[in-house]
Amino acid sequence: MDKKKIEAQVTALLKEYGYEFDKDDYVNIVEFVQRLGFVVGNAQLDDAEDGFLAIQASSMAKNKNGVSSDKIIGVNSKRSLEWKRFIIAHEFAHSVLHYNNTGTIYLHRENKKGKDSEENEADYFAAALLMPEKAFKRLYNQFNQNALSKTAICLQLSAIFKVPFDSVSRRIDEVGI
Repeated sequence: MDKKKIEAQVTALLKEYGYEFDKDDYVNIVEFVQRLGFVVGNAQLDDAEDGFLAIQASSMAKNKNGVSSDKIIGVNSKRSLEWKRFIIAHEFAHSVLHYNNTGTIYLHRENKKGKDSEENEADYFAAALLMPEKAFKRLYNQFNQNALSKTAICLQLSAIFKVPFDSVSRRIDEVGI
């Protein structure tokens, strides 16, 4: 999928969520996906696994708290907060970009070496969701005016958006700044 289309999808979702691009920086990804009916939780996974997405297409059954329990994102409990946030956004991205509601159970669990186009799309979507382009560029330019090194800027942005350093560095290249 085209990166501009992904950015447009993310922008529309964030607007619906109430995110204000000129004021807000941090996206509470757990609250965000919960509003969309997902249950999010820590999972005991092997060290090589980051997380998973499971969707049962049929009933849209609600649990006793009124939360839809047919969409689950599990994240490896051993990961850092920054990685957990990225994994949640990444798995949510698969639900938006790759899930085709055919009435069957959908399970996404990465179990192969290397990244294919679907994984790269989900990574891009996750980065766009956690580091919205307009807010990201605004903050980057603010730090850049202070003559900070790229490493210092990445560290600052990583702390603000609560995402892995590597994700910030990649996002700088992706948005062309």
